[in-house]
Amino acid sequence: MGFSLSRRRRRHTGLIAGLLAAVLLPTAGYAALSGDTDPKTGPTRTTVPQVAADADGELIAAVGDIACAPTNQVYRGGEGSPAGCRESSVADLLAGQRLAAFLPLGDLQYEKGRAEEFINVYDQFFGPYKSISRPVPGNHEYQTLEAAGYYGYFGKQAEQENTYGVPGAYSYDIGSWHMIAVNSNLCSPQNRCDKGSKMMNWLKADMAAHPNKCTLAYWHHPLWSAGHHGDYAPLTPVWNALLDGGVDVVLVSHDHNYQRFVPLGKATANSDSAMAPPVAVAENEGIRQFIVGTGGANNYDVADDTHRPDLAGKIDAKYADTSVALFGMLFMRLAEGSYTWEFVQAQPAPVDFHDAGTGTCR
Repeated sequence: MGFSLSRRRRRHTGLIAGLLAAVLLPTAGYAALSGDTDPKTGPTRTTVPQVAADADGELIAAVGDIACAPTNQVYRGGEGSPAGCRESSVADLLAGQRLAAFLPLGDLQYEKGRAEEFINVYDQFFGPYKSISRPVPGNHEYQTLEAAGYYGYFGKQAEQENTYGVPGAYSYDIGSWHMIAVNSNLCSPQNRCDKGSKMMNWLKADMAAHPNKCTLAYWHHPLWSAGHHGDYAPLTPVWNALLDGGVDVVLVSHDHNYQRFVPLGKATANSDSAMAPPVAVAENEGIRQFIVGTGGANNYDVADDTHRPDLAGKIDAKYADTSVALFGMLFMRLAEGSYTWEFVQAQPAPVDFHDAGTGTCR
């Protein structure tokens, strides 16, 4: 199911008519972000209360690849440039929303996820939503030993220590949906997440204990991607376990662009670094993957069908441009047995791109 991108132009403060009209309702009675502006560090913000959504479903937001280091030449207090460091305007999209949860999809603080960078940059823009954040780490967080800056910043929310021995992985429920947060950094050619691994044992036990009709999983590295980083084959067993467990949606980032795939079936890795072409399946048989690496850092190119023929017909919507970059956030309404999604651009938005639709749980 697709929407015409050329016909659907909007500001992030507007609403989709009809089907998704309820997705981005402002919260009556809740204060907007406020605070003084420091010319060196950018705007400071006060905490914004959030409440869960109503009977139409729970509203979540997700994005990764977010905050530039303050040493980046285009950081400019978080305001950035048309090509990058737009974390301030991306964070503004969360203001006044009635969110059940915010899902930071990794690579939250460049370049190495140091504690002082989290505190001085990421926190001033996304700190107001820390209490409702359900994060996963990216590879840049692990450029600091054992991702100490990330785990120190998020504390118990990040689940560095858990009884099943899978750091940074956890699960929880939002309304009728089960949510599974995976630490994709733990899966590599050297540390396989195959049958019998701690990751696989936990995943299968968790899904067996939570047989919800609707399930969403999220992590940092996409299994398939037409972007700069390409596919990440070590996650093949994780994808297939989630497919067998009835998962409906996967949210990832890592590639700094936006890609929405058609529902995909069983994954096959040709090697430790190469995937076989994905198999498109009916919605009630597969998982829909969204890549949302548009949190502010910059954009990577995305390949066309000539350069990635194996992905031809498998991606329903995509955008990336290193010169006219796309920044924004994915909002999803998780309802009983179904979901809606909308990609909302940060303002100002120099490109005409919009993606929205509906899905049904398996």
